[in-house]
Amino acid sequence: MNNLIWQIKSEFVPNVTLNIGKYTAIYNEYETVEEDLLNIINQYFKKRNSNKKDVSIIDISSQELVSNLMYESIIIDNYKIEDEHSLGSSSTLNKKIQRDFTDSIEGMGYLNSINTLLTDLLENINYNELPLNVKNFDLKQFVKLLSFEYELKEDYSKLITRIEQVLPLLIDELNKQHNNKVLLIYLYPEANLSPKEQMKLKKLLISLQVNIIVLTGSLHFMANEWHYNNYIRSGKQKLTSKFIEELLWNAPLDFKKVELEKSLNQFILTYQDKVEINPTISNYQIAQIMLFSSIDICRAIIFTTL
Repeated sequence: MNNLIWQIKSEFVPNVTLNIGKYTAIYNEYETVEEDLLNIINQYFKKRNSNKKDVSIIDISSQELVSNLMYESIIIDNYKIEDEHSLGSSSTLNKKIQRDFTDSIEGMGYLNSINTLLTDLLENINYNELPLNVKNFDLKQFVKLLSFEYELKEDYSKLITRIEQVLPLLIDELNKQHNNKVLLIYLYPEANLSPKEQMKLKKLLISLQVNIIVLTGSLHFMANEWHYNNYIRSGKQKLTSKFIEELLWNAPLDFKKVELEKSLNQFILTYQDKVEINPTISNYQIAQIMLFSSIDICRAIIFTTL
């Protein structure tokens, strides 16, 4: 999934375009309910109970409808990752453990040995020859005996460590369940993480073998290039090729397109969180946005007044 533009059409939210890549970021804008849009996308890419009758997603470059079978969408956040540690029967981590056990050559041998020992134990203690029988010990019973003890591993009490350990396992299992068609929608990955931990998590997300859409209010999770970022304001996408052309047209000096795009990328990664507060832009005193080159000042003024 590289440098795509999706047009989302639904009666439930305003029609909007999204810049899409392997790693996609949507910046949380205070007037826009991005969660509603992402829930619509999530429900669209479901093999069962898809909302495809009420929603259409169009690939702008080809003008073709994106099939709802192209992906299997999963929504997660840091709280859901935490819940995986309970190893509930429907949890992905539970299924991952069971799959790994089944794939193990020695797995069933261990269970057979345990059941043999249990039978021998019963015979040893049942001297009254009561009609007793031992229930077969199986994989599900084994998983029920498991529990996380954070103190057994250094730093596992830290949220970032738990995410780094568990998230790749979840992705591996989900990819196997859905034939590598997973679209992961990650809501506010910055929750309860320090800036340095956020940077570590972003690096991990980019390395995962999965297509990801991140909804974030943190600069640390914005994509490195503008055409994988999204800023939706007043129901419209602000980061578009048309905007780049307007920058070129309205620039007071003869800037090259590549220069403007580089400047825009840097601005998003540095000042995106200041845009919605009508920031002061200055090149000579302390302000919310401090810029010094003419191309950066030009681009910032146009972008913040969209």
